[in-house]
Amino acid sequence: MLDEVAGEIYRSDRYFKVWQYTVSHRRLLLRSTRDMPPATRIDLHFGAVSIMLLRPSYDGLIIRRASDEECQKISLDYGFEVRPGRLFALGGDLKSFVVSAPPQWHEDEGGLNDPSWFGHMTGTP
Repeated sequence: MLDEVAGEIYRSDRYFKVWQYTVSHRRLLLRSTRDMPPATRIDLHFGAVSIMLLRPSYDGLIIRRASDEECQKISLDYGFEVRPGRLFALGGDLKSFVVSAPPQWHEDEGGLNDPSWFGHMTGTP
């Protein structure tokens, strides 16, 4: 799932929701649940989140590492320094993005309310 030329690091046709964000640890979790085939769950984890602009859900998701020029644009638009390699666009443009450590993902057969493979996040069972 890695395409160094285009900067794409993840692609899925599945439906994802913003599942959880913890302020104290600056962790974001997007989840594709098992309620529709296939019968697996996918968690996308972003750690050390500095700034984000998200939609509530994504019908299919592409995550790509933004270019240096896009990092500069977000820095100017939001008044927040974005270092190259820390801006991840969710989709083809910058209408949705996360400034964080590189995202990680894990697919398993966990249930709707089971803790994430990435560990317990405050506010989840």
